[in-house]
Amino acid sequence: MEENKDLLPEQEPEKHPWQQVKESWYDKIPLTVKQLDIIIGVCMFLLVLCFIAIGLDAMGIVDFFG
Repeated sequence: MEENKDLLPEQEPEKHPWQQVKESWYDKIPLTVKQLDIIIGVCMFLLVLCFIAIGLDAMGIVDFFG
């Protein structure tokens, strides 16, 4: 981080091309950060729920998948 001390506020270090591609994807998504956080939170909840269902099925407690 010491090499960044000499940079002026308007100067940014050059970004890796892959980082530039990812940031350009964010510009194409017409959602706010809060909306994206909600979507990510719901997806994480569903993923955890899926792992719980698989675990319960594997232990023979509940037969979710037939």
